[in-house]
Amino acid sequence: MKGGLGGRAGSTVRVTLHWWGLYKFQHAGLIQGYEEEAAAWALTGAELAAVDERFYRSFMPDMLHLTTGAMKPGPAAARAADRAREAERLLPELRRLDSPSVIDEFASIVSPPAAEILDSGVFDHVRILVRELGGRTFVAVNEGNPICTVLDPHGWLGFEHGLALMAERPDNFERLLLRLYEGLLPRMQALAECGCHGYIGSETYCSTDLISPAMYRALVFPAQAAFYRAVAGLGMTPICYFLGNIMPLLPDLRQLGARALMVEEQKKGFPIDVVEIARRLEDSPCLFGNLDSIWCLLRGSTEEVRRETERQMEAARFGPFVMANGSPVAFDTPEANLREMIAAARGAPASRALEQGP
Repeated sequence: MKGGLGGRAGSTVRVTLHWWGLYKFQHAGLIQGYEEEAAAWALTGAELAAVDERFYRSFMPDMLHLTTGAMKPGPAAARAADRAREAERLLPELRRLDSPSVIDEFASIVSPPAAEILDSGVFDHVRILVRELGGRTFVAVNEGNPICTVLDPHGWLGFEHGLALMAERPDNFERLLLRLYEGLLPRMQALAECGCHGYIGSETYCSTDLISPAMYRALVFPAQAAFYRAVAGLGMTPICYFLGNIMPLLPDLRQLGARALMVEEQKKGFPIDVVEIARRLEDSPCLFGNLDSIWCLLRGSTEEVRRETERQMEAARFGPFVMANGSPVAFDTPEANLREMIAAARGAPASRALEQGP
């Protein structure tokens, strides 16, 4: 379907590879290992679009799962460097999280307008791919959302310090997230202007293996919900990639405003079974599969890949479903396994599917 994912009852379930990461650069012959990743992340514009198009034409997934391009030299890159210096100057005050005015100033500094983002070139490849392939497949960009940048061990607050501030200064922590998610909307406007069909926001460090459901609902959910609804208002399909233990949060995620939910694999000591999730989501939002990218796709046999794909396809009986792996394809994954997952999914009947639009 043009610009969309999936069909309706009786059609074929849509399937995509989680190809946000570095594997596509190995597939293109540009890098061979993580020690070369800087060369991959330096690509932008037509060079990056060529990598994505090559991967797409090789495997023909039902979605372009795109990275962000590098900035091209010019005034926008210079302004980004200025913003980084201004943010660094303010960071010690921000990390105290005791001043609403500092929070607001910091969020303003790190949130450039849409025109500046477009001038930077980070989405030039998106515009190219929408023009070349957007009429036949769904185009989505995947980035880390503000909760990631705030709580990452190398982020603005840091992991342990940030979690402590959530408990010690909850009002200001909530304010920081609200301002940062609001500040992300010009970036979404820039993507929409490029013709992008969907946005995938990675949400980490806020699952119930790290914070309580009550803390998530009080401090994190309001900012995320406002953001995903605003993305839909721009005409793009909002997709949430929520990592960690989501099971206690499924009622909340049904109200988040995202049209689709991606989940990672079951590998941290708690179950993340997509069939059970689909049953509990009660038909909304659309769910992506989480076939294990390491133990199944990388290290498993084609028969194991087929069996797990067919098992996960049972989720389509309960609501809209897109077959996928749960995290980026790993280096050296056999191409035969990727093709087997896609072929197995396309041999199964669908119940419903995700379409472009809010």
